[in-house]
Amino acid sequence: MENTIYNLCKKIRNADVNNLKEILETNSNSILELENSPTLNRSNKNAIKVLLSLITELVAKEINESDYMLNKEEEIEIEHIWSNHYEEHVNEFENIDDFVLARNNIGDLLVLPRSFNRSYGDKSYSEKVKQYFSQNILAQTLNKQKYENNPTFLKFVRDTGLPFCSYENFTKCERKAPKFIYGDISSLKNNDSISLFFIVLYF
Repeated sequence: MENTIYNLCKKIRNADVNNLKEILETNSNSILELENSPTLNRSNKNAIKVLLSLITELVAKEINESDYMLNKEEEIEIEHIWSNHYEEHVNEFENIDDFVLARNNIGDLLVLPRSFNRSYGDKSYSEKVKQYFSQNILAQTLNKQKYENNPTFLKFVRDTGLPFCSYENFTKCERKAPKFIYGDISSLKNNDSISLFFIVLYF
């Protein structure tokens, strides 16, 4: 992973805007298909928040529901889909450290208004998912209502082949799906801004 980013950084060093665009377009797949997806930590918290906001906006724009999270009046925060209760996942993980690592992986993360996070952040998934339908597009996709009478969104899913689906339960296995969906979304239209953020996150 480090070699991929290191070699790319050597290529883009001192590149002008046109050369940078060409390099990113040529290498976008190698950036976005790294074995390890981003994991939240203290040093990359802001970068992860921006990355999730950009991914959310890419989908929202495609279905004509543009809702750029970073322009919201209310401050947004990173939302863990799993609440911080290891006891609810004790059958899925051998120890709490593995649970914490999985919980901080991008597949378990959304961006939502601070007020939502404070009200529901500690709730179980079964309680949260009911409220996700009133939030941004990525949160809505976890709720089955998003797949009812929603032709524009369903056409987007068919056209892109992105494996969106709702979940009644969000277990260790289900958590892997958003991680891969986020990577696939990021590579839509060779999005250069997303590619740059992956470089920042891994460097």
